[in-house]
Amino acid sequence: MLQTVRFTWGEFEHTLDARRRVTVPSAWRVEGDEGNFYLAWPHPEGCIALFPPEMQRELVEKARSIRQSDKAGQATLRMIFGKSHSLGCDKQGRILLPEPLLKHADIDRNAWMVGLGRNFQIWSPTRYKPEGGDDFDILEAMERLGF
Repeated sequence: MLQTVRFTWGEFEHTLDARRRVTVPSAWRVEGDEGNFYLAWPHPEGCIALFPPEMQRELVEKARSIRQSDKAGQATLRMIFGKSHSLGCDKQGRILLPEPLLKHADIDRNAWMVGLGRNFQIWSPTRYKPEGGDDFDILEAMERLGF
């Protein structure tokens, strides 16, 4: 099935339900059948990183270039894919966050979902500190991106 590329931007605060599910903003949800899911893993900054299907395809293509005899490459694959979780949306657009990811991100009841353009992150309110705050300079940010 052809996948529509979604863009993720904005910040959303959500409350997890009793089953540890959180609602993905509707504009960020992947379309299609149950074969579509987010790839999630513990990010070193203390949040949960989520990749939509199109980014997963890119990651898998890069992973295919790593030879079986490449010890460092195989270790990298273990770190990326061994710690990963597949998270699919239910009919209400919720994803179930596994306990290891919640523990890593120190998420208990509330969570911040932060769009990064092509993917997004889920943060604990105690850890998430918006970049720049009131001093955010859009021109400096655009310069960093090469615009």
